[in-house]
Amino acid sequence: MRWVKVSSKRAITENRYRVTGLIEGNEYEFHVMAENAAGVGPPSDVSKLIKCREPVSPPSAPNVVKVTDTSKTSVSLEWTKPVFDGGMEIIGYIIEMCKADLEAWQKVNAETVIATKYTVVDLEAGEHYKFRVSAVNGAGRGESCEVPASVQTVDRLSAPEIDIDANFKQTHIVRAGASIRLFIAFSGRPVPTAVWSKADANLSLRADIQTTDSFSTLTVEECNRNDAGKYVFTVENNSGSKSITFTVKVLDTPGPPGPITFKDVTRTSITLMWDAPVLDGGSRIHHYVVEKREASRRSWQVVSSKCTRQIFKVTDLAEGMPYYYRVSAENEYGVGEPCELTEPVVATEEPAPPKRLDIVDTTKSSVVLAWLKPDHDGGSRITGYLLEMRQKGSDSWTGAGQTKLKETERVTIKTTKDRTTLTVKDSMRGDSGKYYLTLENTAGAELDARLQGEVLSIRAGSDLVLDAAVGGKPEPKVFWSKGDRELELCEKISLQYTSKRAIAIIKFCDRSDSGKYTLTVKNASGMKQISVLVKVLGMYPVISINT
Repeated sequence: MRWVKVSSKRAITENRYRVTGLIEGNEYEFHVMAENAAGVGPPSDVSKLIKCREPVSPPSAPNVVKVTDTSKTSVSLEWTKPVFDGGMEIIGYIIEMCKADLEAWQKVNAETVIATKYTVVDLEAGEHYKFRVSAVNGAGRGESCEVPASVQTVDRLSAPEIDIDANFKQTHIVRAGASIRLFIAFSGRPVPTAVWSKADANLSLRADIQTTDSFSTLTVEECNRNDAGKYVFTVENNSGSKSITFTVKVLDTPGPPGPITFKDVTRTSITLMWDAPVLDGGSRIHHYVVEKREASRRSWQVVSSKCTRQIFKVTDLAEGMPYYYRVSAENEYGVGEPCELTEPVVATEEPAPPKRLDIVDTTKSSVVLAWLKPDHDGGSRITGYLLEMRQKGSDSWTGAGQTKLKETERVTIKTTKDRTTLTVKDSMRGDSGKYYLTLENTAGAELDARLQGEVLSIRAGSDLVLDAAVGGKPEPKVFWSKGDRELELCEKISLQYTSKRAIAIIKFCDRSDSGKYTLTVKNASGMKQISVLVKVLGMYPVISINT
């Protein structure tokens, strides 16, 4: 260590001196020696090590300490930095509190807080508190700034808010098979309840929802066209509610078209109509695929693969044959799910008009009409009649062919095998005029019922043959059953179903084959059943019932 004499143009005669020319940031030690005529005396003790820098002091108090939130057990504070930092960097803040009716201040934070906000926790519910904050630098702790008024620990109510940033997107487009992930942040006091829903539909069972006090996430893995639509997120508490809607587009094949309706049914053709799919798969519908199949077959036949309209006339049908129809939409991603008629439609004609419409009786208040069945039923059973009337001197028919005449206390309709009678009681002036009769028809089922009530006995080890004639328009669905279970084809059971016969063969019968066997025949017009009781006892010839 080397001592350097402080240069001075004049002798230092006072007991203080300002040393200049020092280098900022360096550390220095000093000692002083007295001098008289005899010379220079010994040096004084060495001073403390001094770093050359600007003079420092503790910082001033922080500005504007305020309360940003409260709950039953916490208070959140926020403040701004001091105007004067004391010549040194602020290294943190000290927060103190005390109950409002006391002056016993106590430090809240064990270590200095670097941020300019802090939440004091573990407070007593409903109590009033005072708070103050002071800044700290290298020179020490500065003055405090106190919250202007005491603060009570109560839940602060606020309506729910949904936090949206600059990257927020309300429309999400995903490909089929990918995942949908919708994230939203929210706030509110008390903590709002968060609910996800889907407009006009239920959320998928594959939807996974994760919710905390400040955000919620909806995830749907391996999405398909049915996951497309509008998703609504709602947060609600005692102070109000708020919602936001997401639109999700899934790029996929289309959904099924709207319900199929039909008109203009003839012996060889039918006109089908349908609505566009609700879900287009995120792409424009190019065209529709129209298919048909006979009710007795399982394979579908394409009748049009490029139908561009929502109406199509199917031709070349077999007269009297029941057909199912289905329609599928196609977009750039392929052919979508079909919409199918639930019941078959029979290609038939309209019935001929009834014959000999007569007024058979009249009174002051009633009129009785009668007519005969038409010569031709159009190929299927007559199910009812449409009756219209018009007032004398009028050209308009009541109902215009659209409404059936309904039975009331005044109007009764009785139909027998070959005759129909209409009675109008207590007739009024408005009942006078001409009555007009039209027909409607549909297919029926016809079944030979000779097996009804029969009891058959057969020896164990023999084959049981149940054979019955069937019929009906449209062609009915036919099946044999034992008890409540339909017979199924196997090594022991042979089944033969044709358009005219239903045959069941049970081979090598034993006691377990005893029971009630039922033949069921049904189509769009109704259902018929016949039953036969079988007892396996002894030798008995094969039973064949032919009709």
